[in-house]
Amino acid sequence: MAPDEAPPAAVAEALLGKALRVRRGENVIIESWSHTLPYAAACVVEARRLGAHPMLLLEEEGAFWESLERAPNSGRWSGVARHEGAALGNAHAYVFFPGPADRPRFRNLPNARSRQNTTNNDEWYRRARAAKLRAVRSVLGYASDQQAAHWGVSGAAWRTALSQATVGVDYAALVKDAQRASAKLQSGTTLRITAANGTDVTLKLRRRRPMVDDGVVTPQDVKDGAILTVSPPGTVVVAVDEKSAEGVAIANRPSFLRSGRVEGGQWEMKAGKLSNFWYTDGQAAFEEVYRPAGKGRDVVGLFSLGLNPALPPGVPQVEDQEAGAVTLAVGGNHAQGGTNRSPFISWIVLGEATVAVDGKPVCDRGKLL
Repeated sequence: MAPDEAPPAAVAEALLGKALRVRRGENVIIESWSHTLPYAAACVVEARRLGAHPMLLLEEEGAFWESLERAPNSGRWSGVARHEGAALGNAHAYVFFPGPADRPRFRNLPNARSRQNTTNNDEWYRRARAAKLRAVRSVLGYASDQQAAHWGVSGAAWRTALSQATVGVDYAALVKDAQRASAKLQSGTTLRITAANGTDVTLKLRRRRPMVDDGVVTPQDVKDGAILTVSPPGTVVVAVDEKSAEGVAIANRPSFLRSGRVEGGQWEMKAGKLSNFWYTDGQAAFEEVYRPAGKGRDVVGLFSLGLNPALPPGVPQVEDQEAGAVTLAVGGNHAQGGTNRSPFISWIVLGEATVAVDGKPVCDRGKLL
């Protein structure tokens, strides 16, 4: 653990106490991989301190890779088995530290084998919603040294930023900021983004309901089917009019794409589509997945506003959650209530931008209003 990294006990307190609001007598499942076991163990202790009943599910990294070698048809053993389903059906809260640690190796598996290890996601969510589970996924599970090397960042610094943003954010204030921004995005009609670096983009809003991740899973969230929050938290995402994007957006934050890290993205948009693009660094990483992506890849369909003031700029996989960070995405937005079903998605992030809805500022030069 790095010297400035928040201790596992503090992370556990934030996840169980603030995100999930675990109560005495509740059943809590903690799912972890080997590299996040210190955090998972701390969650076990915290659950007991709260008077809850924890169950620890552990996937050991070496056993996982050996299983793929000795039992390569992972579709036979990677789904939601009956005993796991029974546990889900009797749980109230769920803490998930994803893996494996060697994510670059996992991503390089042949597509068919990779899909076998993720096909249980829909079934898990179906069962979790049926059980009215409250769940949190900690990005600390992704912050392994292997993944850090892939993106050219320090693993220790990455984990420090994530842990500090998990324990250092005011969750009550975050909820209020999210409610305020969400209400304006849902009721407005025109969204304009400007910045000193030359960014000037106009988008139309369709009164679609924004997706809010404020770090807390409430009874109303569970009723709405929004059972999962991400930790560290902090975004409001809305599907914009797919034919409306006009202007130029210039990123001043990195984007950590699956294919690689990209910097200095500049997007030109016309009639809702990406008409031209270039990057100061990582152009090949973007084009590698964009060129073959097919229909719908160029549609500008998502706008996101970051809410977390405890996150520094450019933290991998939560680069969009820095308070005041603006994210624009091309590709599919159907999951967020839009009309584009493309499986492709990519994004750029701007800090210090000004966002106005119908001429009234929501964010002024990176400061939430």
